[in-house]
Amino acid sequence: MTPYLLLDFGTTSTKSTIVDLDTGSFSEPQSHPSIPGVEGPTGHYEIPLPEIRDRFLSICTHYCDALDIHFHGIVLCSEMHGFAVLGEEDQPLTNYISWKDDRSLEEINGISSFDVLTRELGNATATITGMKPRTGFALLNLLHLGRAGRLPYRGRVVSLPGWLARCSENATCREHPTLLAGMAFYDVRENALSDELIDMVRNVTGFTSLLDSPALAGQVAGYWHRRGEKIPICVGVGDHQCSVLGAGLTDDSISFNLGTGSQISVLDGKNADETVETRPFFDGHYLQTITAVPAGRALNEYVGFLDEVSGGNADFWTLLDKMSAADVLRSDLDFDLRLFPGARDFGDGGGITRIREGRLNLHNYLASLLRSFAAQYREIAAVLDPDHTLSRCLLGGGIARNLPHLRNLIAHFTGYEVLPAAPLDESILGLRTLALVAAGCAPTCLEAQEIFGRKCRIDEL
Repeated sequence: MTPYLLLDFGTTSTKSTIVDLDTGSFSEPQSHPSIPGVEGPTGHYEIPLPEIRDRFLSICTHYCDALDIHFHGIVLCSEMHGFAVLGEEDQPLTNYISWKDDRSLEEINGISSFDVLTRELGNATATITGMKPRTGFALLNLLHLGRAGRLPYRGRVVSLPGWLARCSENATCREHPTLLAGMAFYDVRENALSDELIDMVRNVTGFTSLLDSPALAGQVAGYWHRRGEKIPICVGVGDHQCSVLGAGLTDDSISFNLGTGSQISVLDGKNADETVETRPFFDGHYLQTITAVPAGRALNEYVGFLDEVSGGNADFWTLLDKMSAADVLRSDLDFDLRLFPGARDFGDGGGITRIREGRLNLHNYLASLLRSFAAQYREIAAVLDPDHTLSRCLLGGGIARNLPHLRNLIAHFTGYEVLPAAPLDESILGLRTLALVAAGCAPTCLEAQEIFGRKCRIDEL
């Protein structure tokens, strides 16, 4: 048995499991609720770094001591765009500031930090990072902290995995490009840290951002010390890319990751549409991605309304899951799912249209909600694959698992052969692939991907 500990520090929970790299099987899966944020002003979202460290160390200790599993390494992914600032001796100077934080919209001296970035760089930020600036980016919130006088003259800016690599001794000061890019300090054209963005923060605030060096997947970021052993902590990766890797994306497929929001991705695409983002992937590849597509969060809002009206006396998610494809395709209400600022093409909020007398009933409501949800992917897929040259669609994410018949609806609207979501979170499958690389079982991530594919056996130890 060659065990590795896999950890996914997500937005809503921390998931962990052991994988045996000899068989590909998983054991002892666990899930922990998200760590609560600290109280603060509206729009601020911070988590104490010691609590993140303690969560990590307690999980490691549980598997090692309580379960007596001597794992060979630790492989992890995390939510992206968040950051923390550390001092000279790696002591915390800030909490972990999440991607949910939108303080960059607050004005300081009559101008928001978001507008300062636009003033300083115009459209260059999107060109450098491959992403349009949006609230929650580390670049913007760091700029805001500096303008507010909350930073020293210099400090180390790290991702969540970058902080975890420093929870024991021997940190190597390495970060994977997926997280450096997520913090918006990475030049996707040059595959390197962006001096232009670092200089902009320094010129505006006086703060010098020290960032860890880019490293390949599987390289060591630090060590967890236990029983006289040094157990390597591999460089963490972004949860989006990790999930796409676990879904098995290849150059003949398109990935639909349906969770709280949706991300639609292709490998090494060539689309120049301004709504398409470019993100580092693995083995020198990159993703072209459309993000912030309404998904679970929007469905929760519309289904939650029914829950409130009924007083919690009906299970509307089960009713939604039982809708037949024929009922869905016959439905005739249109739901606008763009309910939240930050959603793709957000305007003034969502809505329900095409309401006709006698048609505003529960059955038509739920069927139409599902049809509107599935139909939106036709237009999005056409942006990333305008000539429809890709043959397969790979579903992933909690919404695809919870509503398995979405597979047939998305196939109807997009014309792809649609593969169902894997039984386990794709992020866990992606972490298994990365562990294979770390252990030397395969030279590249895409080759490691082929060893077990989407095989998902869970064993009892």
